[in-house]
Amino acid sequence: MRSNGSSERYTAEEIGERDGWLCGLCQDPVARTYRHPDPRSPSIDHIRTIVAGGTDTRDNVRLTHWGCNHERNDNTPLRTTEEAEERRAVLLRIPTLRAYAASLTAEDMVRSSQAFHSPERYQAKLAHRVERYKREKR
Repeated sequence: MRSNGSSERYTAEEIGERDGWLCGLCQDPVARTYRHPDPRSPSIDHIRTIVAGGTDTRDNVRLTHWGCNHERNDNTPLRTTEEAEERRAVLLRIPTLRAYAASLTAEDMVRSSQAFHSPERYQAKLAHRVERYKREKR
């Protein structure tokens, strides 16, 4: 993390207040009362992941449900065709993915990435996680 730049101290409470206690991924309210491992519990998500060079600072984090954050993992949505072309260039260097990467267009990659990271998809995934959590009574 240090090699990515500065780091700041912050709390989930502080980020929750700033973000109005809304999940930055599914856009639904996050209740402070749930605790890990409940998928509805508050969690801090790095917008640009640390692995992708993001900083551990207030301006690079958002409040999420733990389940939404876990679903996203380190998958950062593509926002521009330039980002898509960079990712495509990486795929082209992998022999087993070369043909697949050659069939992709940057515009289709961005569109697909945006659909994958839609609030509706995160809402559905969270509902499934909550159902499983309740069923298994962890």
